[in-house]
Amino acid sequence: MIPFRYFGKLLLSTFGILLIAVSCNNADVDAKKRPVSVVYGIVNKEGVRTNRVNKGENFVFSLVITNTSDEDWYVDHGSVISSNFTELYKKSGSGSDSLLGPAYLSALCSFQSGVFIPAKGTYEVNIPWVEDKSLTKVPSCGLSTKQNSYLSEGQYTTKIEGAIKVFRADITREISLNEYNLTFQVQ
Repeated sequence: MIPFRYFGKLLLSTFGILLIAVSCNNADVDAKKRPVSVVYGIVNKEGVRTNRVNKGENFVFSLVITNTSDEDWYVDHGSVISSNFTELYKKSGSGSDSLLGPAYLSALCSFQSGVFIPAKGTYEVNIPWVEDKSLTKVPSCGLSTKQNSYLSEGQYTTKIEGAIKVFRADITREISLNEYNLTFQVQ
């Protein structure tokens, strides 16, 4: 049992430790854990995010990774390409979605390690559903595209899996992509 005269010191020490822990800036802690932000969506030919596409029009899968830190980072492009972020499903009323496939078959990239993202810089990948080189942006990579056709009316969804890896020196962070799945309408 702790003698009563030590109880006050123990209580004061505990309060001091808690005060120090609470006074830490949580934004700084989060920035160190996740030094990038990710924006994923469907954009039209003008680059505007949308959840509706007109029948007979092309659209683009857009993935933008922004370095929110004051330090340089690299993105493991292989983790982006292997995430299947262009894999598309047609939703059905029965609950079993039909896989249409990805917007491309494979990618051949020309670098050994990661793609550099400077402090406060961005890394952007844009891949259209129907091949269109003017809408395609895949830094340091060439795509072997599929011969996709324009979508019929209906509701479509993505089911992204995996994680994007960002790194610098001896630090690696993974950003899960499951939360970025989306649904959109073709009308």
